[in-house]
Amino acid sequence: MSEIDESKAPMSSEEQKAYQARQKHRSVILAGILGFMVVLFYLITFVKIGSSS
Repeated sequence: MSEIDESKAPMSSEEQKAYQARQKHRSVILAGILGFMVVLFYLITFVKIGSSS
């Protein structure tokens, strides 16, 4: 798989905080996109079922 690069220094406290902030921001955006898609699929299904009667 992937190899661990031991030549790199570990992240400093500031770098780790910045990394975690980016990670949290990315996960919030992905959760929003997922929620939007769930609502969109629900609405599409609701419209299709409603128009078939």
